[in-house]
Amino acid sequence: MRDHFTLDQPETAAGRAASIIDVTLRDGGFEVGFDWPDHMFSRVAAVAGVCGVDVVELGYIGGVPAEHGAPYAGAAAHLTIGHVAQARASSALLAAMIHPTALSQPPDLQPYADAGLNMVRLVYHPDWFADIAQLAAAASRVGLTVSVNIAMASRYEPGELVDHAARISDKISPDVLYIADTCGGMAPEEVADRIERIKKVTGAQIGFHAHDPLSLAYANSLAAAGAGATFLDCSLLGLGRGGGNLSSELMLVRHRLLGAGRLADVDALLALRGELSVVSGWPVLPLLARVCGALNLTPVEEQALRAFADAAGLDVDRAAMWLATVAASVDSYRADDLLACWRSAEQP
Repeated sequence: MRDHFTLDQPETAAGRAASIIDVTLRDGGFEVGFDWPDHMFSRVAAVAGVCGVDVVELGYIGGVPAEHGAPYAGAAAHLTIGHVAQARASSALLAAMIHPTALSQPPDLQPYADAGLNMVRLVYHPDWFADIAQLAAAASRVGLTVSVNIAMASRYEPGELVDHAARISDKISPDVLYIADTCGGMAPEEVADRIERIKKVTGAQIGFHAHDPLSLAYANSLAAAGAGATFLDCSLLGLGRGGGNLSSELMLVRHRLLGAGRLADVDALLALRGELSVVSGWPVLPLLARVCGALNLTPVEEQALRAFADAAGLDVDRAAMWLATVAASVDSYRADDLLACWRSAEQP
């Protein structure tokens, strides 16, 4: 047993889990009518990229169906080549989603690819199979990674879902096959079961998109990764419909930022959370508990972290996130030792 103030090694607790796709601008866009300020396309992509996100989804190409409740949808529902070009400087890859029933005509994807788009994600329903096949072929021709996303996965019987996955793989051959828990009704054992079954009928990589009405998004995503999924979706603030999405902050704290030593990137992330809250009206939830869980801290050590933040004159979330980035190099989690470490690094 490791008692209070006995250092743990957080790296062994989590690992990378899978490639992270941040869907703040696209799925979170439903919360703002897709009407993001123009600078948000480059801002979200840049900050998410430096913090460890692998792919940033910018929005929809060609609109959103009226039944989604956004008939006057803003820029993120009608991505332009300019939006993609704005975000191109990000270290993350860039993705966009296409909803076949929203299109007035097939989009020309070559200019998007030329502007820096890397991936197209196609929303799947059995009735749209022919259109999806055509869109997938067009995307492949211009060098885009193709993902077919089976929406409402919990509404399929297990065998039925596998049959659709097999048909998609056989006839469309996507690079990635996504399972979206649109209703947020799945449990971890169900997620693992579906992915294990689907792995047997496809050579594509598998992704999982969680919603969080039952507070199971993280558990479901870990179950997906454990069963073989290599892509996981999440959003900043958990922005999204259906109880929200898996929190990008949680994924980054536990699977990307531990020991990264990049306080400037953390500060950019904290600032972006505030900006997104102003635009969306969603609350900025504390990160202290996330960090303490990721570092396996006891309540006594959490109290010491709070004391350090107070002594250093830091917001407690900034103090916690700083600790996450330097956890591998601190001498102990005692408040005085944390303060000495902070001061020795001459932090701004």
